[in-house]
Amino acid sequence: MANRRKEKILLLETQMDAAMSSVRSQRLFMRELFETYGSIELVDKEVHSRADLQKFLDVARRDRQIRAVHLIAHGRRARRKTQIVLTKSESIDLRQPAGQRLFKDLNVECLFLSCCELGRDETLMRRLRLVSRASAVFSYTAEIDDYQAFLTEALFYHLAYGYVRGRLSHVDLHEVYEKLKFSLDYLGIDAGKEPLVRPLLAAAFKQ
Repeated sequence: MANRRKEKILLLETQMDAAMSSVRSQRLFMRELFETYGSIELVDKEVHSRADLQKFLDVARRDRQIRAVHLIAHGRRARRKTQIVLTKSESIDLRQPAGQRLFKDLNVECLFLSCCELGRDETLMRRLRLVSRASAVFSYTAEIDDYQAFLTEALFYHLAYGYVRGRLSHVDLHEVYEKLKFSLDYLGIDAGKEPLVRPLLAAAFKQ
């Protein structure tokens, strides 16, 4: 443990204000969660604009200790657009090349988009995986509430980077995802009719 290089999770949180149907703020919760892990450092930043997002993603490109980028934002999927909503007046259409380029060459192990509905766009998920060169991309397939998000993401990081049976987890992200789907079903966090067939959380993996 003493010789293990301290790895990092970069958490970027947008303005999830009440006017946009959420008062979620995960930064304090996630800080306390990662303090129990010891070998993982949480780097948390507030995102107020596209420029902020670009700046912090550039940090992830330069810092090779960052294993995961976690973005908390509103998501919105329509017929012609799949958007990350940063503020009431600013959004990013991920179907457009300019939106995808924000995530270009992150080279992280995991890109977790804590956003409603983005995971329903399977083509986009695969494209973001390729563009970002992340080993895996995760996002939600439907609208989620704050309770679901807190529990899902705590379970994810426990399985992926926490202590499992007394040892630091080295579980492959494919296996993490399968375990997580089962857990969300078993614990009733995924309220869908067929949570193992049409899960609340979607993933795209490096082949």
